[in-house]
Amino acid sequence: MEISKKLFFIGSGNMAQSIISGILEAKLIKAENIVCNDIVKEKVLNLQQKFGVSIAENKGEAIIGADIIFLSVKPQNMLEVFDEIRNFVKRKAIIISIAVGITTKFIEDNIQKNVAVIRAMPNTPALVLSGATALCKGKFVSDEQLQRAKYLFSAIGKTEILDEKKFDIITALSGSGPAYIFYFCELMQSAAEKLGLDKDIAKKFTVQTIYGSGKMLDITKESAKVLKEKVKSPNGTTEVALKYFESQNLADTVYKAMEQAMERSKELSK
Repeated sequence: MEISKKLFFIGSGNMAQSIISGILEAKLIKAENIVCNDIVKEKVLNLQQKFGVSIAENKGEAIIGADIIFLSVKPQNMLEVFDEIRNFVKRKAIIISIAVGITTKFIEDNIQKNVAVIRAMPNTPALVLSGATALCKGKFVSDEQLQRAKYLFSAIGKTEILDEKKFDIITALSGSGPAYIFYFCELMQSAAEKLGLDKDIAKKFTVQTIYGSGKMLDITKESAKVLKEKVKSPNGTTEVALKYFESQNLADTVYKAMEQAMERSKELSK
């Protein structure tokens, strides 16, 4: 399946970089067929140096030849971008938005054309081809266009097509989720150091523990709950630690944190 003759990224931050890196690693498109734009010139210059992509200062000129346009700017900058591009977007183009909280209808209404709009919620592990991406389609998207988008994101991780109503939850789960894992990794490593372990060893064993645990979940297909029970033994070290987590109501803390992330996503869509 041909993904694209030309990809144009409006916004070239961390998430765009993750997607570009994954696409190139998967050899879906050549670097010279990827064009990047950003108000911060340093970002696009870094991408050009790192990946060999092209740079466009003028959004309109770059869009004319692009069949897939990525909107990867901050939600609050979206209206300004629409003003710059709406006269140049081809009806056959696909717009893929990775902006948090921006709905497909909002984009359709502001582009003011019957153009295909796909909303995507990827996450940063796309950088190492291990992302999780949810997709949903606007009202002008064909099945073929949706499958092209799914094929593209499947090359950088796992992809599911969902109802757009679920996107605020997905944002709180997988969109923000890597930061939760990194934070827990940071806390585990810090605790090990305070307990007397060398910094480098603490980091090595923390990272490998998290990596190996995720791999076990993926390969064994057993639930987290089942695997958790297999690690602990009655009155053992693991059980003592888990009981302390429970006594501190960690489950409620996680739920409330994700709930707040979900509500923030809803706010951004208004």
